[in-house]
Amino acid sequence: MTVQNFELLAQHRKELLEYLRTQGEANGEVEAGRMSRRMQRIDKVKAWLSSCEYREIYEQSIHQRHPQSCRWFIRTPEYCSWKNAPFNSRIADDADALHESWPNRILFIQAKPGFGKTVLAGQIIDDLCAEAEDLSIDDMPPTTAFFHFNSTHSCRCNTTEAFRALAAQLVHAHRTDRRTLDALALLMRRTTGQQKASSDDALAVLSILLRQHPTFLVFDGIDECNDVELFLTMIPELCRISDCRVILLSRPTLSIPLEYQQWASKSPHVVSLDDSHNAADIASYVTDHLNQMADQGYFGINMDRSVIPSVAGRANGMFLWATLLIKYLQSPGLSPNERRLALEGASLLEGLEALYHGILAMLERRFGAEKKIAADIFRWLSLSIKPLDMNALHTALAITPGHQTTRESHLLHFTDSISRLTCALVEVADGRARFIHRSVKEYLQSPACQDSEFSLFDEGAVHGHLAARCISYLANDTPKRPLVRLLPYRPQVTSITTSSGMSFRTSSSGDSGYKSLSSSDTENFATASSQPAAHNSPPFDATMPFLRYASLCWPVHLTRALSNPLPRPPPAFNNVDPFYYSPWLPVLSQFLTDRAAVTTWVEASWRYSLPPNLSRLVPLLLTTKSEIPPATIEGRELRWVLHGLRQLSDALNELRGEYGVTLRENASLIWQWNIQAATEGGFWPVWDERRGCVYGGTG
Repeated sequence: MTVQNFELLAQHRKELLEYLRTQGEANGEVEAGRMSRRMQRIDKVKAWLSSCEYREIYEQSIHQRHPQSCRWFIRTPEYCSWKNAPFNSRIADDADALHESWPNRILFIQAKPGFGKTVLAGQIIDDLCAEAEDLSIDDMPPTTAFFHFNSTHSCRCNTTEAFRALAAQLVHAHRTDRRTLDALALLMRRTTGQQKASSDDALAVLSILLRQHPTFLVFDGIDECNDVELFLTMIPELCRISDCRVILLSRPTLSIPLEYQQWASKSPHVVSLDDSHNAADIASYVTDHLNQMADQGYFGINMDRSVIPSVAGRANGMFLWATLLIKYLQSPGLSPNERRLALEGASLLEGLEALYHGILAMLERRFGAEKKIAADIFRWLSLSIKPLDMNALHTALAITPGHQTTRESHLLHFTDSISRLTCALVEVADGRARFIHRSVKEYLQSPACQDSEFSLFDEGAVHGHLAARCISYLANDTPKRPLVRLLPYRPQVTSITTSSGMSFRTSSSGDSGYKSLSSSDTENFATASSQPAAHNSPPFDATMPFLRYASLCWPVHLTRALSNPLPRPPPAFNNVDPFYYSPWLPVLSQFLTDRAAVTTWVEASWRYSLPPNLSRLVPLLLTTKSEIPPATIEGRELRWVLHGLRQLSDALNELRGEYGVTLRENASLIWQWNIQAATEGGFWPVWDERRGCVYGGTG
């Protein structure tokens, strides 16, 4: 072969390699574009499902788990049998086989409150994820999806939100599966086009994914689901159309429907856990922590470590008790000698109620300000109409009824102080404060706690206390002027039916006149939006984190305070404070006498799209008036407040009936001549924009 031929071959080789490189890059770009479009479709589906945050509780359980704890459970025969049964593609495609075998694919795990079921659920999730690829299946490893029900969180306590979260997890897990993407695209084309998937849409997505892929489903705390009957009805439906495996953790009090009880197959499969199952884990946890505390000098120099092993036996299978005991002993409110005596007398703290009693007794020994803040934290977490975010709670805790809230009133290092102030009965997670366990709230509301300074047994009194804080904030801490710059009046043509429809919508209520905040329906509070702010300008309430809650919820709290009050003791036992049983009364009197503060509240309510209505409060106050002697300070103040509230209620009714649509479009009109001149009695003040004060007032 000549030199020329070699050169020609080399040239062809070079051209071929260049062609292959170019084709590879082109194919890579095509594949990258395809993947980008695929991810956009996945993101669109997940946004449409609108799942709530679901990993927070799971991640917390991982951090709380003591090394090597819960490993005993993954070796139990019932769990191993449930987990290791092979997924069979033949059965998955056989509707009759699925219908017959579904009870065998559901496992109930039940244990008493405080056992540590949530931490155990985290261990189960980790085990299923870690060993999925080793399980005996034909094609692909099973996926694990989970949900933790939590009654203290509005988006974690119902069936629909659970199914949304499961669907979102499975969509993400199978985001590269073309068959799944095609099925989801077809489903979305058949939907109504609404921005958020309906309950049926979420269920349809979940059903498709469960039929296509072998899946483990883990549900924790199902007794905290507020529609548990629906949930327990839907689980068999999912199991009849797919070969998914379901594990359900709950308290023993959960009532399992008869549908699950098929005696021929020994269903339902229930694993009942008792004290013996986690005794070794608790002993290891307590011993390790107490020895560490002893090394750090928590118990002084005369610590007898021989008492440590016996302490763990007092837990009676409740990991929560062991955890709280350690945090109680670590509290800075105890001296080394008090810690040592508590350890030696651990039998006095045996059981959750005894331990809660001991913790509250320790909190009662703290000085007044810390004790007041701890009590207020318990009140807000227990009976707020909607959960407060940390900024709103920080502001609420700084309020002293009847006084302006100062910068110095706010707690320093607030988030970090919550656990210390409540001796670990309250924690901060997911951007909100919450009880460490729902049994804390149950104890505070129980008759066993009614003599404590922190008792929540009298819910009416607690609502009265919270109403006083809300009203005081409106009377003393909000600007007594328009919330935004005044906008001119622009007449609009509206029909009578539209106006009366607005009046009907806001007047209909089972609680206070706020339809969206009635005692039976508080969901719309979370979604009612304020009027849009001007372009690039901050929201009108940006510097007032408690304004929304105080404006919308004080009538609800006061309604509930007056609806079911507990009987008052005889006068001889009354507190020297004339308003001991009605802390809301003096601040409501102060609020009603300040017409500018009232007008700011009305404007804020309209901006939050929930016009105020006090019609329900007037008859309740009439009933209360009949029960209080008129010659007392409280009785005289109540009669004046009732008169003022009637006037305000009439003025609000007139606003809604005549100017509802107008104020909805421009809430600042409440401060202008148009409203003042058109309403009876000139109830509403007029704001002088030039002088920066109400007409007739001082600048």
